[in-house]
Amino acid sequence: MSGPAILVVDDVEMNRDVLTQRLRALGYEDVATAENGAEALAMIEARPLDLVLLDIMMPVMNGYQVLERLREAGRLAELPVVVVSALAELDSVVRCLQLGAEDYLTKPINGALLRARLAGCLEKKRMRDELKRQRERMEEDLRAARALQLGMLPAEIPAPSAEQPVTVHARMEPARELGGDLCDAFFPDPRTLCFVVGDVSGKGAAAALFMARTHSALRSLAAGAGAPDGATGAAARVAGPAEILAAVNQALCVDNHALMFTTMILGVLDLGTGALRLAAAGHDPPYLLRRDGIERVALPRRSPPLGVTDGAAFREVAVALAPGDAVLAFTDGVTEAETAGTDQFGEGRLEALLRDVRAADGGAIATAVQEAVAAFRAGAEPTDDLTLLVLRWAPGGAARAG
Repeated sequence: MSGPAILVVDDVEMNRDVLTQRLRALGYEDVATAENGAEALAMIEARPLDLVLLDIMMPVMNGYQVLERLREAGRLAELPVVVVSALAELDSVVRCLQLGAEDYLTKPINGALLRARLAGCLEKKRMRDELKRQRERMEEDLRAARALQLGMLPAEIPAPSAEQPVTVHARMEPARELGGDLCDAFFPDPRTLCFVVGDVSGKGAAAALFMARTHSALRSLAAGAGAPDGATGAAARVAGPAEILAAVNQALCVDNHALMFTTMILGVLDLGTGALRLAAAGHDPPYLLRRDGIERVALPRRSPPLGVTDGAAFREVAVALAPGDAVLAFTDGVTEAETAGTDQFGEGRLEALLRDVRAADGGAIATAVQEAVAAFRAGAEPTDDLTLLVLRWAPGGAARAG
């Protein structure tokens, strides 16, 4: 049958028949009946319904009890109930409305009033159902987009090889369904590793889209920013991090009418020598985890972010890694994670943790930081995306710093 499905609940057969006939005269063909509350609840569970017309005074289970059960089950948000009763006392009306009834009609029912109330209730249900469908579609799209975004994390490199003596472990926790953080590690040539951690302004879908734009520009420009036109093989060279940031900045400044920006830390590692070149665009410097302790890379903290200043230049620093040294790059979702109060995780807690775990496997370091931040939040909702990357240079199998 087409049209709304309506359930009439009344212990008197004549009342059920009369109300069913009136509903069909109004054009509602799909009408079912129940003679008490228990039977009504069973029918509500057995088939989809759009509206229930509910009597109050019934044997086995009365109308109040039906409303109570439906409210406890959370069904009243999706299934409107109109009470139809001979009880006209205000106390009964108030009680039913407090229990979640959509409306209250007294017997004998006025035909014009019945038509208007039914049309209004069913229209509200139709609108709620449509909003629910739209919300479910949006949530499904967001889940799919989140899976795609998390799939952009670099493939972990858990064990070094003779050709590529490096391990990489990354973690990402978006604060919402979609995040604005960026994390990547790739080989622009067989003897070079490029890694990046970035943070887009804002959150949600807009930040995620700008992050994807940043990632695309980075990948396309990383190997070519410093190469002569058409150069290949030995003639080509991997660009330095400052060159790459400058090129990505130029790309992001184009048509950036929303004035979004990305902070970024970018490193280029020579896998043969351990020579690491680093540059930052408005991003916190990474930590070096060495055999005898930890240190912060001496990068400027006031460098411009990407996408804001056309023609911006970036400073590059060189660091020599010893076998077994590691690098931790992260977004401010780590240090600025908050408890339910105003306290932040901070650099001090992070540094104390890194001193304790610096000799561990890179994956264990990443997990330790992630778990420490979660424990610090103590159940508070995250206010920012959390992303981190741990890289260890391990020539000759030097997998640990100590």
